[in-house]
Amino acid sequence: MAYTITWRAAGVVWTFHGLLTNEDVIQANLDIYGDRRFDDLSYQIVDITRVERFEASPEAMEEAASMDEAASLHNAHLMVAVVADSAAALEVAQHYESAMKMSPWRIEIFRSMEDAENWIGFLAG
Repeated sequence: MAYTITWRAAGVVWTFHGLLTNEDVIQANLDIYGDRRFDDLSYQIVDITRVERFEASPEAMEEAASMDEAASLHNAHLMVAVVADSAAALEVAQHYESAMKMSPWRIEIFRSMEDAENWIGFLAG
């Protein structure tokens, strides 16, 4: 497992590191959707700044987006902040953002965790 999940009062933070695979992308989603706390989430932060190598395919990102769109039927008001600070990370984040165009979730890409948290705090406050 190349990620950790940190549950917060109103949200969840995924911190990916090392190698990011298709399996990690899908399993990370399954890990929170199977948790009873998902229905009460206000935000998700996906931090991919510590990923050293991306092997997640565009198809895996589209599958994750499909899972997220299905999950939006249970929780339609999520804010999703993706933190990406390299060209490779930005490419992955932009592919996900594009695949989520029909979702009711608000999705933004940020260069730092501080910017992502400020955005969430501004929208939630």
